[in-house]
Formats: sequence, structure tokens, C-alpha cells
Amino acid sequence: MQLKHRWETSFCKRGYFCFSIRLHGSVLQHAPTFNIGLSGLDGVTGLTGHDPTVSRLICTPIPAGECNTKNFQQQADDPSLYAGEDWGYLRTTAEELRQTVLQQKDQIQTDQRTIRELTGKLSECEKGLDGKTAADREEHLERIMQAINQLKDRIEKLEVGKLRYYNINHLQRTRDRGVISPKEQLLVDLEGELERKVELLEKERKALRQETEKHRQEIDRGIDKLRHRISGLEEGHSFPEGYRLSFPTRTNYMYALVRHSIPKLRSFTACLWLRPAEGGIGTPLSYAVPDQPNELVLLQGLHSPAELLVNDKVTQLPLNLSRGSWQHVCVSWSQKGGVWQAYQGGKLRGEGHGLATGHHIRPGGELVLGQEQDSLGGGFDSSQALVGQLSQVGLWDRVLSSSQVATLARCGKVPQGSVAPWTENGIEVHGGATKDPGEPCSKHSRNLLY
Repeated sequence: MQLKHRWETSFCKRGYFCFSIRLHGSVLQHAPTFNIGLSGLDGVTGLTGHDPTVSRLICTPIPAGECNTKNFQQQADDPSLYAGEDWGYLRTTAEELRQTVLQQKDQIQTDQRTIRELTGKLSECEKGLDGKTAADREEHLERIMQAINQLKDRIEKLEVGKLRYYNINHLQRTRDRGVISPKEQLLVDLEGELERKVELLEKERKALRQETEKHRQEIDRGIDKLRHRISGLEEGHSFPEGYRLSFPTRTNYMYALVRHSIPKLRSFTACLWLRPAEGGIGTPLSYAVPDQPNELVLLQGLHSPAELLVNDKVTQLPLNLSRGSWQHVCVSWSQKGGVWQAYQGGKLRGEGHGLATGHHIRPGGELVLGQEQDSLGGGFDSSQALVGQLSQVGLWDRVLSSSQVATLARCGKVPQGSVAPWTENGIEVHGGATKDPGEPCSKHSRNLLY
């Protein structure tokens, strides 16, 4: 028993070949079989296991000039399948599909180029991250985010454009057939109005962006001018003969702050010129860190000897400081054995060991002049405040030799190893403390200050 099915058709279009397709089915066991159907496709051939088996699939190419649709229509099961208006509609649809495929192909190529460009930029950023600072890394990450946002905007615009193109084409085809409804006409009008408004908004946004950029540039120029004026005022208020800090009364709010960042110190030397106005020098120098307010302190109470504190460990200093005159004081310390020295007037007055052995001065604290800190940057007590004047306060990251200390006492310089140099911009005054012109080592005021 044999089951035969024959279906022949053709597609004729100028510039294309026509194909005649014949299918012959058989249930004989010796015939090789293929399965064809419209549901359950295998993804490649369009064949399934639920369709009539066929033995051959013969495709005959026919040149475009010899294509005769009438002959094939006579052979088809339904001769009117591709006749008249439907045939023209199918040709139009096929042409639109071809144009859509070409547009999608161009868009895919454009997206591929964009992806390659972004991939290259990302690779460059990844290669350069290891050798750049945190600010450079943030800048590169910002650029990457901007590129991603730009790509996202482009994709959204393309999606909206494709949807609009589909709707317009659909309405246009409907209009060409003469069956457009009032609602569809209203939709076309609304879309046109929306497009005009979007274009107007884009122009306004562009103008606003340009105006904003113009204002930003004007603000930047104004800030630059202000900075130049401030710099000029600071230079005009400089102290060519040096300066000194004055703490005229005993308070818990008058102090000076050293703006230099203090690093980790395994040893140090602190020196200063001091002119106390009352008995006891108070607290000329106090360095505190978050966990220890007495990390490094030089102080003297009203009726007690001078003391040096390191990590809240204390030793007394054999200094004899008098009121009303400038005196040069230096103290040094090392974590090796906790060895310390105290100098007055360039001469060694005392030394010892066992002070905070093995400790190191921790970084990231606050160096305050004129007050003792009970907490980081505050907690002042007026009974421990300095009343008098300070000048040439310095901190070094090593133990200075006796000859170097003597050089400082003679108004010399030891710049090597200085971590907190005495500069005009390096000291901030607060609470009524002042910077006054002149200091012990200035040539014109030395005799007046002593």
C-alpha cells in the first residue's frame, strides 16, 4: 500500500530564481524517510516525528526568465492561494522583511563595534589600574560608567525607534488599503505631536546644558580669582622677621594647632623657644592620638617640676625655667631602652632611660601648642595652659646630637629629619591666641625680645 502526496508551488520575483518543490511519500520499509511538519520543529530542518513520511525531497532551480507562475498555479492543490491582492501583499511583506533583516544586520554590526570599543577601553583601564592612584582609579571608573550609560541610552533610543517604526509602518499599510479608523488616525496625529515635543525638549535641554556649562566656567573663574586674592592677602600678612605665638591669659580655649601630619616615630627630638609669663610653663606641647591623649606631652605645673610624658609614662626633667625671658628647650627620646635627654640653652641638663621602652609614637594625631589634651584635639584644662610666648617649635624623627641642639640654641638650622617645621602657614591659632611679628632669632628684634 502506498500513500502519495504531491505539492508544488513557486515564488516569482524579479531578480530571484524560482524553485519547484515536489514531495513524494511512501510507507515502504526500504525507502529512506524524512519527517516534515509545522509543529514540534527540530530547530534545523523543520521535521518532527508526527508528520507523514516522505522518500525524496527534490528542489529544481529555474532561471528567473523562465519562471511562469501560471504553470505552477495549475499544479498546486489550491490554484488561488497566491493570486490577486494576496499575492501582492505577500510580495510587499517579503520586501519589508528583507529590509528589516538588513537593518537588523547593520545594527548588529554597529553594536558589535561598540562592544569591541568598550571592551578595549575596559582592558586599557584594567591594565592601568595597578600603577595609578586612588583618584586615577575613580576617574577611570567614572569614565567606564559614563560609557555604559551612553550605550544604555543608545539601546533605549533604538528600541523606541524600532517600536515607533513598526507602529508607523503598520498604520501606513492600513492607510494605503483605505481602512484606517478614526482612532488610528488620532494615534498617528498624537505620535507626530509627541515627536515634535520631544524634539523641542531636546533643543531646550541642549540650550540649558550649554548655559549651565557657561555658568560653571564663570564660577570656576571666580573661585580662581578669589584664591589669588587670598594668596595675595596671605603674602601681604607675612612676617619677614619671623613670628611668635602669644597666649596672654590662662584659659581652656586659647591654643595653636600644628597642621603638619605626624608620622610614626621610633625616636624624636622636640625643641622650642619659650618665654613664660607666670610660674610654671603650663603645657607648651601636647600630642594626642585617638586611644591615648598623652602620647607625647611636655608640661610643668605651678608648683611641680617639668615633666616629659610618652604613652602616658612620665619622667621628671631637671630644667630651671624663669619668667620673662626667652629660653631654648629640647627633649629627645628613643624606644631603644626608653633613653631620654633634656637640654636647656643648648646644654645637657639631664638624661635617663626606661621611659616607654619599645613604644613608638603613633601617627594620625593632633599636635597642640599651649594646652594639654585630655581627648583628641580638646578636653583642655586652664590649670595646665601656657601663659606666655612660643616660637621656633620643631619636631624631628630622630635623636639630635648635642652639637645639633647647640646649633639650634644659637639660632642655627637643622632641617634634616624635620617632620613639623616652623612655618607661617603650618600653624593655626584659636580662641584668642595670636601670631605676632618678631621672634628670638630675628636680627632686628633679638635685643628687644630678650
